[in-house]
Amino acid sequence: MRATVLLSLLLASLYEVSAVENTSPFLAWSPQEFSPRSLDTQVISVQDLHEGVNDLADCSHKAILVIDEPELHSDDLGRGGRNKLKNQVQGAESSLQIPFVNGAVDLETLAERLSQKCHAVLVNANVDSDALSSVEGPSVIYKKLSAGSADEKDEAVEDIIAQIHKKYQDDYLVLYSSSQIKELPTRHFSARQLPEEPAPTKTPSGIFHHYTFFSQGIFMGLLIAIIVVPIAMMGIFWNLSVQQPQRFEKKQN
Repeated sequence: MRATVLLSLLLASLYEVSAVENTSPFLAWSPQEFSPRSLDTQVISVQDLHEGVNDLADCSHKAILVIDEPELHSDDLGRGGRNKLKNQVQGAESSLQIPFVNGAVDLETLAERLSQKCHAVLVNANVDSDALSSVEGPSVIYKKLSAGSADEKDEAVEDIIAQIHKKYQDDYLVLYSSSQIKELPTRHFSARQLPEEPAPTKTPSGIFHHYTFFSQGIFMGLLIAIIVVPIAMMGIFWNLSVQQPQRFEKKQN
């Protein structure tokens, strides 16, 4: 019973490890209320995420900001270096957090589809940081964060959100995920290697070097035979020496 429980726990832990590998988180927040609908889950596939985002981004916002942070993992958001990003999400009127998206999300293609769906102008903030100021009407902004520290990335997010807030006030939606999976370090479990025995300088010869005549098993067998066999034989002989009485004793008054 205990072995079965341990095996179940081991399989469960292996399943959890495989479940978080090759995943990226997805965040969405807005100063206005929105309904997560089909995105209210912890694990989701990329296809289901695209369908859910298509329902979430219903073109009711004047601006949709799509942020791409390559090699982002849910473990990165649980560390102390992303407090600014946490404040952005937790301080919003509506927010959505999916820790595990099974695969990388093509956020640039997602931004293009949203711009076509909402008939909005697609703005690539990576090419021109001031392109948003000249846009008239609804827009979908795509921003890919460059490599750097967590504070630098959070400051870049705050800057682009400040530009959007200045132009559209609180009428915007932010979609945050990763287009490149972070490779987690692989742990290899191997048997403990014993130190190698030094090679003999001279190859021994003779029958006693090729055959084993005395070993630990043979010694234990002889030891048990010397102790147990005499005791057993003595007990057998004592039992055999017991004789049945030839007559009954007289009854004494």
